[in-house]
Amino acid sequence: MKILLDMNLTPRWVGFLRERGHQAVRCSEVGLASTSDLEVLRFAAAHGYLLLTHDLDFGDLLAYSREAGPSVVILRGVDLRPEASGERLLQVLAAIAKELEAGAIVVMDVRRIRVRPLPLG
Repeated sequence: MKILLDMNLTPRWVGFLRERGHQAVRCSEVGLASTSDLEVLRFAAAHGYLLLTHDLDFGDLLAYSREAGPSVVILRGVDLRPEASGERLLQVLAAIAKELEAGAIVVMDVRRIRVRPLPLG
C-alpha cells in the first residue's frame, strides 16, 4: 500500500511501514513540508497515496469537496507512536483494504474504527 504520512506524525512511521512492505513517505520527503492541507490531499490523490494523519481537517476538506479520494486514515485518541499503535494500524489497513482502495475516510480511535465511503454527501 502507498502511504503518505502527514507532518504531524513522527518520521518513525516511515521506517515502521516500510519494514512491513508498504511504500511509505512523509510529506517532507516529497516537498510538502510547509504546504496547505489541500495541496497535500491533491498530491496524495494524484500519486495514488492513502494519507495517514492526526489532523481532522482532511476529513472536512473531503466532505466539502465531495471528492472520491484520496483515502484518509485519521488517528484519534491513540498513542501516535508506531511502537504503540503500529500493529493495530496494520491490522486495520488489512481488514479494510477494499474500502480504502475504493475511497474512504477512516477514523481509528482507542475503541473502534469508523469507515465512511467517499465521496461524502
